[in-house]
Amino acid sequence: MRMLFLTAVLLFAFGTSVTVQAQELSKEEKKEWKNKAKEYKRNPAALKSLSESVDRYKREANEYASQINEMEAEKANRRARIAQLERDNAQMQDKLAATLNELDQLRMSAPSSPPPMGNAMQGLVFRVQIGAFEKLNVPSTLDGEDDNMDLEMVDGLQKIIIGKYPDVESAEALRSYMQQLGISDAWVVAYQDGMRIPVESVVPGYGQ
Repeated sequence: MRMLFLTAVLLFAFGTSVTVQAQELSKEEKKEWKNKAKEYKRNPAALKSLSESVDRYKREANEYASQINEMEAEKANRRARIAQLERDNAQMQDKLAATLNELDQLRMSAPSSPPPMGNAMQGLVFRVQIGAFEKLNVPSTLDGEDDNMDLEMVDGLQKIIIGKYPDVESAEALRSYMQQLGISDAWVVAYQDGMRIPVESVVPGYGQ
């Protein structure tokens, strides 16, 4: 294929510069080409075949040139796509770094722990429920005796409760922090002597 391309280029160059080349021929070359011209004059079919070959090579040369242009354009598009992907990756890295920094700031600004209540659930206690699951349950072995998390099974749902606060403000602060961490459905719940009760029943106007 490369040989055909080079041949076509040479023939094209010959066809477009025959007048100039004729002025530079030696006497022997002129005589030789005159004889060839006489041969083609006597054999028009051969001259026609040669002309058609030159035309065919020109067309092939144009086709190769078009293919080369298409490949160059595709290469340029790929370079542009790679550059765009690199820019997108850099932006994602920046967003990830910013998100991690925000998470660190949230952790540093976490509400301070209220006065410890131990494991007692006597009196009025406010807690934060961070989920209620039917199929995906936390193993009961993770519900330790002295930790600040409890698991409750109610109506086939496992409810995860954290925190123990004597006032609703502390529980609200923990709820807000949980939501900032991505637990959007966290909410405050209330207990009276270990029995769950509506928060609005002990905090007038709550939730309004």
